[in-house]
Amino acid sequence: MENAQPQQQGYSMQDLVIELTNRIRVLESKNSELGERMLVMNQNMIAEYKKLIREIKSLEKEIDDMKNDMNNMKNIIKHLTDEAKNFARKDSLKVLEKYINLWNPLTFVTPKDVRRIIEEELNKKNGKRTDTTD
Repeated sequence: MENAQPQQQGYSMQDLVIELTNRIRVLESKNSELGERMLVMNQNMIAEYKKLIREIKSLEKEIDDMKNDMNNMKNIIKHLTDEAKNFARKDSLKVLEKYINLWNPLTFVTPKDVRRIIEEELNKKNGKRTDTTD
């Protein structure tokens, strides 16, 4: 009777086999398309992964460069602060300025100038006028 049912509905065993074969082909085709899509997706994911790895390596290099620059700047700042400790303080400069103004080194004379001045004064007293250039 089971065999009679398909025939009663207008389907023969051959029609059923053909129908099932067609369905299997459609499913295989869909399965093949899904496989191809998965392959393309995997290839895209691998390409993106490689791109991300390159970008991460580039960023790591930039970070290392920045760390080196920061260390160099720290060393320079440390050197400058060490050198700044050797600079004269404002109050020390004020003391030096007072001494310089007190001594007034611009009025200092050389031994040559002293001889010339003495000779000029002696000549004035004696009434003579002579040019002395040493």
